[in-house]
Amino acid sequence: MYQQYGFQTPRSALAKTADEAARLASEIGFPVVLKIVSPEILHKTDIGGVLVGINDAEEASRGFDRIMVSAKRAYPHAQIDGVEVQEMVAGGTEVIIGLLDDPQFGPIIMFGLGGVFTEVLKDVSFRVLPIERSDALEMIREVRGYQILKGYRGQPPVSEEMLAELLLNASRMGMEHAGKLESVDFNPIVVWEDQHRVLDCKIIWHKQPKPAPVASPANTAHMAGFFKAKSVAVVGASATPGKVGYFVLDSLLNYDYQGKVFPINPSRAEIMGAKAYPSLSAIPEPVELAVVAVALSLVPDLIDECASLGIHNMVIVSGGGKELGGDSAAVEAEIRRRAKANGVRVIGPNCIGVFDGQSRLDTFFQVHERMIRPKGGRIAVLTQSGTVGCIFLEGAADLGVSKFVSYGNRTDVDEADLLAYLADDPETDLIAMYIEGLEDGRKFLNTAREVSKKKPIVLFKVGRTERAARASMSHTGFFGGSYEVARGAFRQAGLVVVDSNEELLAASKALAMQPLARGPRVAMISNGAGSMVQGIDLLKNYNLEMPEISPETVKRLREVYPPYYIVQNPVDVTGSGTSTDYENGIEALLKDPNVDIVMPWFVFPDTPLEEDIVQKLERLNRAYDKPIVVGTMGGPYTIKMSKAIEAVGVPVFLSVRDWVAAAHSLAFGRRNAG
Repeated sequence: MYQQYGFQTPRSALAKTADEAARLASEIGFPVVLKIVSPEILHKTDIGGVLVGINDAEEASRGFDRIMVSAKRAYPHAQIDGVEVQEMVAGGTEVIIGLLDDPQFGPIIMFGLGGVFTEVLKDVSFRVLPIERSDALEMIREVRGYQILKGYRGQPPVSEEMLAELLLNASRMGMEHAGKLESVDFNPIVVWEDQHRVLDCKIIWHKQPKPAPVASPANTAHMAGFFKAKSVAVVGASATPGKVGYFVLDSLLNYDYQGKVFPINPSRAEIMGAKAYPSLSAIPEPVELAVVAVALSLVPDLIDECASLGIHNMVIVSGGGKELGGDSAAVEAEIRRRAKANGVRVIGPNCIGVFDGQSRLDTFFQVHERMIRPKGGRIAVLTQSGTVGCIFLEGAADLGVSKFVSYGNRTDVDEADLLAYLADDPETDLIAMYIEGLEDGRKFLNTAREVSKKKPIVLFKVGRTERAARASMSHTGFFGGSYEVARGAFRQAGLVVVDSNEELLAASKALAMQPLARGPRVAMISNGAGSMVQGIDLLKNYNLEMPEISPETVKRLREVYPPYYIVQNPVDVTGSGTSTDYENGIEALLKDPNVDIVMPWFVFPDTPLEEDIVQKLERLNRAYDKPIVVGTMGGPYTIKMSKAIEAVGVPVFLSVRDWVAAAHSLAFGRRNAG
């Protein structure tokens, strides 16, 4: 079937007997390969079901018998159709192309180095179907074995166009059979120059075909009400310190939010000096947002009450939903059903809710004495974990936040809905995300791809460990539901993918404070080479490049530097470096056409470095449109200087890895820009 999609195979025939294997091998021409043929034996090599390099008829006959004995020993009850006698393709490089119906994203495609070591090497890349030619080329270039495909030790390179065409053909096959195919392995495909041969293919069909996947559209209805509501009711407001309802009411009533706040508590007449009401219906004024801190079993009826009162927004901070299973999961399902039926948008449950940097609407149950609320800014934060969100908010206190959402169990409002809303939010320039899993991966991918054309999205996903179920039916299926699949999807959508909370904050800071880079080429300058060497070691992992600086730059710097300064990339001004030395070096690198990002590293305790470096960096930052990212480490004086530099608009990073991660975000934040 797959040959109609442009895949070529070696000449082959099926032998039922040893004599037939000898005859067919002679007709095809030696050398040949022998392979067991059985719908129940998928990993043929593992059970001795493949023999290569058969050079004469007698060897073919013996090989047939040997394979049959091995197969029947390993699978005594398996259906065995015979032994395939196949033309042997000598030389070339083995690759794998796979298709899989992934649990998160539906039909996906995989590419990598093939053969029996696919799962061991894990040198593969993924995209969600359908793919475009640019996706195919990125997949090819992402694998570590790309250097092998480019040619080595005198071997000619493999045609990237041919490989891309194979991937596009496989994509077409996957889409035309979506919902029917469970997995496909073209493994190995031997490739050389502009030729290929599929040596083996395993196709597994779903026992019961499924509908082809259709991504749900993002829903932005009533989203503004979560952030700009002028009146908020707290259902479950409490007068007892220590209760969640007490702290949520405190955050809304006693700090920066200027809207009206209505405590709902049937046993109290007032709480914290505010009149309390027994129910939402008892409030004599319109309510725009309900924040719920009562048992989830009460929420379905609250949704009905909200709908009857024209309240379209609800934040449920209460926990105890589907994470507990059983009846709790059923209650959460009912919340979802009623929210959809009534047109009430719900964030949560099991979350800390929302914060708006401008309106100062704040549903947190973390008291102000324990958690800083950031100033208004241009970064929106979406997080599945309230804990991680709190960490980010405090780290971004000086940067500022436009909107924050901890969405928890996403009973109604999910990541895609929030992204679609933020795409057109005039208060947001950048979106930082923390996710643990996706409920509708295809909806997220389609939405994120469009939003990232307008605004950079930085994403940190956890839950990366390999699945417990290792006994996979196919090489491609081995990776299904894995982080590698999700990472490929995120790259396909043009997201900036990071690997830690620290990198999430570093990338967000860089993107908030500096322009996007034109490319991945970085230049470093320092008065202490040690940290620069550490940074250089990380560049490859972050897909950054360190080019040679131009002859003009070298000439310019040698004219102003003493002879013992090292003028190359990186530039080393030694411990004698002054603020003027840095200014000259940074400016020369900003002018250099070979450089996209300038990365100064400062050792502030070195006494020759004057404090007016702050004013010099301010001038350079204003004069040029290339990004500058500063790195440093040290004690109180270093922290003082770092804060002064950030005050004039240049970001500073206090670890080598964060410094490099920040540069990566600037280099790749524009990859999907329209």
